[in-house]
Amino acid sequence: MLRLSISLLGFFIALTSTLPAADSAPLPDGLYAEFTTPRGVFTVELQYTRAPLTCASFVGRAEGTLAARPDGRPFFTGLRWYRVVPGFVIQSGDPTKTTGTEPDTDAGHPLPFPDEFAPGLRHDAAGILSMANGGPDTNSSEFFLTLAPVNRLNYLHAVFGRTVRGLDVLAQIQQGDDLAIAIVRVGSAAQAFKADAAAFATLSAAAKKFSAPASPGPAAAFDDPQNLLPPTPARARAFNFKLANVERATGVKIRARLFAKSPAAAEDAAPGQFMRALARQLGTEKSGAVLAYFADEKDWRLWLGDDSTTAFLGRSALPPDLADGAALHDAKDIYFAAAQAEADAMFARQQKSAPPDQQPPPAQYLKLQTDALLDALISKLAPR
Repeated sequence: MLRLSISLLGFFIALTSTLPAADSAPLPDGLYAEFTTPRGVFTVELQYTRAPLTCASFVGRAEGTLAARPDGRPFFTGLRWYRVVPGFVIQSGDPTKTTGTEPDTDAGHPLPFPDEFAPGLRHDAAGILSMANGGPDTNSSEFFLTLAPVNRLNYLHAVFGRTVRGLDVLAQIQQGDDLAIAIVRVGSAAQAFKADAAAFATLSAAAKKFSAPASPGPAAAFDDPQNLLPPTPARARAFNFKLANVERATGVKIRARLFAKSPAAAEDAAPGQFMRALARQLGTEKSGAVLAYFADEKDWRLWLGDDSTTAFLGRSALPPDLADGAALHDAKDIYFAAAQAEADAMFARQQKSAPPDQQPPPAQYLKLQTDALLDALISKLAPR
């Protein structure tokens, strides 16, 4: 019996040693980018059917069919990871940069193109490949990969890939490490995907361009008239871009307003009176949402358009659901509590990591609350 047990053990060891490791098994049909670094190799699946413009730009720069160097080499030659923020992102794409502190140049950013926000593609995990930019429709060569979920970047940066192999390599990368990118095409559809100048130009021309007000204000998606948010970097401007991009990509209208003082008694005499009037003014009374903050009372309020209540209730709202203290009110309370907990946790982490003489100001806490509330609202209302 002992001999039999030893023989069986040897058989199973031999059998398992012949099975392919997960990272050496053939890739399924798809379009992939293989990143080779001094720390190891990782592979990203490119979402070329959902983000064809962004993928065409990336693949063309990697294969040499788009923005090739004067000597014929691919644009993505000689790259370095010039920005590494532990727990956040690693960034590259501009061959003229080595430290990340250099200014952007035309040579490092040829062929800019519009944002491409595909519903369902989010910064929801480590290993998400996304475009770096300087605002709406300023994409070019620079890209980054997340080192953790960073959903506050949704609808600010265009996601176009997800790491499927070698995820552990990303956290090991050091600033200044070099990298090489090889495109892997598996299957006929990926083989047929074009990433040349003609395909890029066609896709870029067809993309929906940013046309909303670029600055916060009464007519914009976001406004902070009393400058409650930190001014540097321009947080209100970024929130405005995000909400305008949500509407551009999905048609969902979300508006947000930060006020120093609560409404006058006459404007707020009945439950929902002020918020309904604000929603009517901003065009979200029937569909979409308005999020408002009143700093004097540290009070957040949410108005959901009649057609948007389903996202919170999971079903069509009935008249009894809309009463004070009824089902919709409870659903909103859950939404506010979850976002508040997320903001509290993030603020505590920032306080812990900051030096005693450089603690984050109260305005930063408001920024984190706004992040959490808007991201949760977008997640509920925007298509997946």
